[in-house]
Amino acid sequence: MAETPPARRQRPLLAACAIVLTALNLRGAATILSPIIELVNQDVELDTVMQGVIGALPQLLFAGAGLVTPLLVRCMSLPVLAAAAMVVTAGAQMLRASVHSDLAFGLSTGLIFLAIGVGNIVAPPTIKLFFPRRVGMMTSAYSITLGLSTAVPPIYIVALSHAAGWRVGLASWAVPALLAALLWGVVILTSRRNVRRPETSVEKAPPAMRETAAGGTITDGPDPAPAGRIPEASVQMWRTWQGWGIAVMMAAQSTVVYAMFAWLPALLRDAGVDAASAAFGLSLFTALGILLGVVIPPMTSRQATLRPLLAVSTVCFAVGLIGLMVSPGHLPMLWVAALGLGPLTFCMVLVLIPLRARTQMHASQLSAFVQGVGYLIAAAGPFLFGLLHELSGGWMLPLAYLLVCVAISLPFAVIGTRPGYVGDAVRR
Repeated sequence: MAETPPARRQRPLLAACAIVLTALNLRGAATILSPIIELVNQDVELDTVMQGVIGALPQLLFAGAGLVTPLLVRCMSLPVLAAAAMVVTAGAQMLRASVHSDLAFGLSTGLIFLAIGVGNIVAPPTIKLFFPRRVGMMTSAYSITLGLSTAVPPIYIVALSHAAGWRVGLASWAVPALLAALLWGVVILTSRRNVRRPETSVEKAPPAMRETAAGGTITDGPDPAPAGRIPEASVQMWRTWQGWGIAVMMAAQSTVVYAMFAWLPALLRDAGVDAASAAFGLSLFTALGILLGVVIPPMTSRQATLRPLLAVSTVCFAVGLIGLMVSPGHLPMLWVAALGLGPLTFCMVLVLIPLRARTQMHASQLSAFVQGVGYLIAAAGPFLFGLLHELSGGWMLPLAYLLVCVAISLPFAVIGTRPGYVGDAVRR
């Protein structure tokens, strides 16, 4: 048997490192700012309006990336697009750290979030591209790193900014983005002769590909997914019930998560919880998301039916939200823990995007549609939650709003998680 060429052996390892390093950059630029906003205000003088705009930018521009990315994917390969997103992310972060006006600060921050949004969308089809037989494992690594990118930057940024200045602190997070771009460059160079153009239709799908019980694919031969430019053949995801099912599932969990990130400490403080415990509650909520990234992706890719996971998610959401509605001052960490386990559907979505698509092109389109719709709907979550709190003077009504969002998403989630490929019904 002939030996595998060194470049062919190295490509999966390089791609895995590039995917993980990319994930490290997809949340940190957003969470790195709020802990040092007072230091930034001493130089840039961000008014309340600008701070509010910056706070709303992540979800809006993540949704906007859903419109831009499908066009970009037709012009360049997935690895090239991932590398470009990291280059723009690094450059915009260094630009943000050097500006002196609030407008320039806001525009550079928006550019960061748009580039990160492209990275969010490119990640699932890129996992399918390089790891068609290990979607669950690589999505698990991606999800864990995504959670760490949310939790780690705020830990060090305050100390670094006080020691060297906030400009150095913000610019420091450009380093991982530059490293990710460099690594993608190596992947592109080593894989240039080892990849083929993507398949454009079901008829051209590799004969060695077979469907699993969960509706995913196992490829018995070499990686069938190419990194070339994606052709014109496509599926209109907005015409597929399964695409809408996954998108609404993404929207519901994102609505709850972003509302809790914004309001959970205040909710717990009003319930009589001390400041330290309220901060711990938010940390617990975030840490459980990292734990779910370890467990849920492999389970999603292997289970014949995903309804038990949906049931667990729904019960956890219901217990957490109803507990905070009825008795927030008693066993508050129990309600927070239950609520933190509810968003296991996010990890499911990351796995379902490559599993429910026959080709890299369809995976890219599905990722753009799901994240575009999901983040657009979720962008209103913290605002509506706060508005309902302001109107009602309490937390019962806003928590009921989140409970309704979860209930509405359940039938869509059942449709989105059923076996099969997105677009097959449209073709039939």
